[in-house]
Amino acid sequence: MAKHETKEISGWLVVGASVPGHAHLKNNTPCQDHNFIEPINAYWGITVVADGAGSVESAYKGSEFLTKESAILFKELIIQEKWHQQSSLPSSEIWKAKAKNTLLEIRRKLEIFAIQEKTDIKNLSSTLIVLIYSPLGLLVTHIGDGRCGYCNRDMEWKAAIRPWRGEYANETVFMSSDIWEEENLDDFIESQVIHETPLAFALMSDGCERHSFICNIWDEKTQKYIDPNQPFDKFFNPIVKNLHQMHTGKLNYTAIQEKWGKFLLEGNSKLKNEPDDKTMVVGIYLAG
Repeated sequence: MAKHETKEISGWLVVGASVPGHAHLKNNTPCQDHNFIEPINAYWGITVVADGAGSVESAYKGSEFLTKESAILFKELIIQEKWHQQSSLPSSEIWKAKAKNTLLEIRRKLEIFAIQEKTDIKNLSSTLIVLIYSPLGLLVTHIGDGRCGYCNRDMEWKAAIRPWRGEYANETVFMSSDIWEEENLDDFIESQVIHETPLAFALMSDGCERHSFICNIWDEKTQKYIDPNQPFDKFFNPIVKNLHQMHTGKLNYTAIQEKWGKFLLEGNSKLKNEPDDKTMVVGIYLAG
């Protein structure tokens, strides 16, 4: 029922799962989220989350394709640029340019995949979040909604991205959207360089955001709902603590996978009753 990835590579323990939401379980429809984890070396790696659009039937194929292709192409980028060997992060300008070019290539591959599947590319609509982790900091890029955050050495949880929002409620953009020839393409792609050593990080589809981020509160001053986009430390800190305990307790990775997938599926009443599909990838820096 749950799609998992778990990787421990010397300095990191990284766990991910994609599980169907309550509505999909009730209707017996497939989970349209996917995640992927790809190590580069002992201390660098790539994590990807994609959320297929609920309005199209083949979105799960699009999200699965995007997670795998993104991991491949961003790994090739890092190896080519040798950031992991030089123990350095690129500047914001270089990262934004490299990330955009890589996303353009992924979009071209999605077009080819749509032809192979004999379907319109819009039937493969999915958001995308890519996070590259290292002891030096994080590289993040994304299109669409979802959340991403990290914990620094001061035990502060901070947001790493801000989800793209359109003019209307629940409006977002996808890798399949008609944005790629727009002069204002940068308005749809957010890429960030985080120059802080992360003790932990998390990225997720929007099915998890209400349970793990402060993202919808009433502002008396403006008389509107606002989005602080703040990771909820009382959600994440116990998760980080439990992952450390499982690691030090020598729990095998398959068991960690199962526990993580079960937690996202029914770890508390709110997660259990969440109608949307749920994906979350969490990494902890074991050397931290």
